[in-house]
Amino acid sequence: MKLFTFILIISCHVVLSAKPEKVWKNILDQNADCVTWVSVTMRVEVSAGGRSMPPQEQKLEAIGTIIAEDGLTVLSLSTVDPRAKILSRLRTGGASVQVNYTEVLLLMPDGSEVPAKILLKDNDLDLAYVLPIAEENQAKEETSKSFPFVPSKQDNFQTPQVLDEVVSMSKLGRNLYRQSTLRRGAVNAVIEKPRQYYVIENTSPGTPVFDKDGTWLGVVVYKMERGQPSAIVTLPSKDILEIAEQVRTRTP
Repeated sequence: MKLFTFILIISCHVVLSAKPEKVWKNILDQNADCVTWVSVTMRVEVSAGGRSMPPQEQKLEAIGTIIAEDGLTVLSLSTVDPRAKILSRLRTGGASVQVNYTEVLLLMPDGSEVPAKILLKDNDLDLAYVLPIAEENQAKEETSKSFPFVPSKQDNFQTPQVLDEVVSMSKLGRNLYRQSTLRRGAVNAVIEKPRQYYVIENTSPGTPVFDKDGTWLGVVVYKMERGQPSAIVTLPSKDILEIAEQVRTRTP
């Protein structure tokens, strides 16, 4: 009887410990395309010490998380805005950096490129919101295209606790065929004030994070200090969605 009980306990432990992996693999199978690469081309103008440098064109790619069916995508602003990095290298007081985006594209899994525009840049929260736009020559039926977006369960949302296991979902670079990935991590801290952040290990900016039940916890960004990225944190999904609603009300 004791042996049977021992075996039963071990079996239950194995089943319970396997559950999160199954949930996470299902998310990867069903929702991997809610993570996308975003390509931005920009014209950068720098002035310092009373002198203006020749404008330069830059092209960057960064990971974003699609949060709505119309393709609204959120990403870490620092990954597509070089201003903070440039200003940190300039020692001259009064330096300024102007960034004008000339092209924004969502790079879809089928190889297509969807034109988009930046709706909002929030330097304090390190957020950029990007929305697909219809080209002038685009057919009517194509303008209502649906995009895969991150599954959200806000009704039963529970704040993660320290040491909770989580995963973040991302995509590899072009050299590795933009393969979808899961990265396991753990919650190291939950910051409540002045704003709630989750400090989660083994994450990278722009990626969504999920708990063991598959609940979307938030998107990874930088904690900004005096205009400079200072630490990697996860901004809660409720804040991401709340700001998205504000963006939509101001968008014509």
